[in-house]
Amino acid sequence: MPRKNNTPKHIPFRPTSSELQKTRYATKREAENAAEHRMLLHMNLTLYVYKSHLDGGWYLTSKETSSNGS
Repeated sequence: MPRKNNTPKHIPFRPTSSELQKTRYATKREAENAAEHRMLLHMNLTLYVYKSHLDGGWYLTSKETSSNGS
């Protein structure tokens, strides 16, 4: 009698991070342009650009990162 395959079904990876709610930019330059535009609209705002390790997209943050978008 053959054995039954009891392996669990595959569940696709879905990031649960806050990046799902953020605007994703394809290039670093696009993100930098968006940051500059927002900082011009709000003079007391400082934004930084960083690259996500999950999807490779570029995002804006108000927290200074150690790598600063590298």
